[in-house]
Amino acid sequence: MTRAADEAELFGTLFVLGQHLTRHTDEALTGYGVTSRQWLLLAVLVRAFPGEHPTLTRAAEVVGTSRQNVKQIALQLQRRGLVDLVPDPADRRATRLRTTPRVAELFDSPAAVAQQQELVARAFAGLDDADLARLADLVGRCLAALADGRTPA
Repeated sequence: MTRAADEAELFGTLFVLGQHLTRHTDEALTGYGVTSRQWLLLAVLVRAFPGEHPTLTRAAEVVGTSRQNVKQIALQLQRRGLVDLVPDPADRRATRLRTTPRVAELFDSPAAVAQQQELVARAFAGLDDADLARLADLVGRCLAALADGRTPA
């Protein structure tokens, strides 16, 4: 196979992996009343912005989607009492995302933590520690290349 063919095959496989991760995560989250996309936004808010209230734009950059998409998901979460959309006091055009105490139910309860750990462990069950470290490095490099907009030489 050529490099281009290998890249195309892997590119498609990553989309398939994403679909499987989404389906398994959606199934695991049914009892919490959130979807995998909603969970991802909450995870980003909790993990990437601890103690902060990022703007819709900043959250969208980290999630890797549009501001409009993040706003749509945030409005769904607001209706569930998990997020508040707050005007930025310094810039009234900007909207900030603030998690509510209810988010701790998704991230801090022993049952939720155990369920999330089980899902993650299942996803990486076929990898040893070296594989996992290598995969983390490779995925990080791919994300960095996409963020930088780099094209091959």
